[in-house]
Amino acid sequence: MEWEFIAPMIVAVTVTLSAAGVFILRPLTKRLGDLIDVIQRRQQMSQNEDVGRIAELLEHLDTRLDQLEHRQDFSERMLSSIEGRTARQSPPLRDSSKS
Repeated sequence: MEWEFIAPMIVAVTVTLSAAGVFILRPLTKRLGDLIDVIQRRQQMSQNEDVGRIAELLEHLDTRLDQLEHRQDFSERMLSSIEGRTARQSPPLRDSSKS
C-alpha cells in the first residue's frame, strides 16, 4: 500500500463525511433551536402572567386592608363616644361598705 493513495482517500472520506454530517444535522439543530426558543417564550409569558396575577391579588388585598382599617377606626370612634356618654350620664358609684 502506498501512502500516496491512502492519504488523499482518507482526507476525501473525512471531508465527505463531515460535509454530509453538516448537511444532515444542520436542519435538525436549527429546528431544535427554534423549539427551545418557543419553550423559553412560553415560560417567560407564563411568568409575566403569574407576576400580573400576583400584583392583582396584592392590590385586592390592599383594598380589603384599607376597608378593614376604616371600619376599625369607625368602630373605635363609636365605642369612645359611647363610653364618653355613659361616663357623663352615670352618677359616681358609692361604696356601700362605708355606710
